Amino acid sequence: MSVDAKQAIRNAVEAELAAERFYRLLADSTDHDDSRAFLEEMASQERDHAEAIKKMGAEVVDGPLPEHAVGKVEGIETLPEWRFVDGISHVDALQVALAAERQAALYYDAIAECFTGDVRKLFDDLSKAEEEHAQRIERLMQGD
Repeated sequence: MSVDAKQAIRNAVEAELAAERFYRLLADSTDHDDSRAFLEEMASQERDHAEAIKKMGAEVVDGPLPEHAVGKVEGIETLPEWRFVDGISHVDALQVALAAERQAALYYDAIAECFTGDVRKLFDDLSKAEEEHAQRIERLMQGD
């Protein structure tokens, strides 16, 4: 399936919103205060990221973005096998978030290869942002 720049940007927005929902489900599945706080913070960041992508996208493409994503964007920045796990520990929460952020970084890096110019830069920047999130999580895991 071929996706144009507008659709790729819409897919990215929807992937971030799916990540927000995923982190909120995980937060609801734990009784561990640190885990819940971390996962709720991740959910808020994903919501903010979706809004930023929408804004950046409007700056690099002409006209409105499509109203809906195409394809299965829910798996771009989530690990569906964790979606209905109860009692997520803090270590589990960090590991899941790390894997999801790295997965998103790889996805955006691959999508960037499909474009040139400002659209490519947008997806390169998204990939870097996801990798920065992953590095932040690694530091949390190391206790920094």
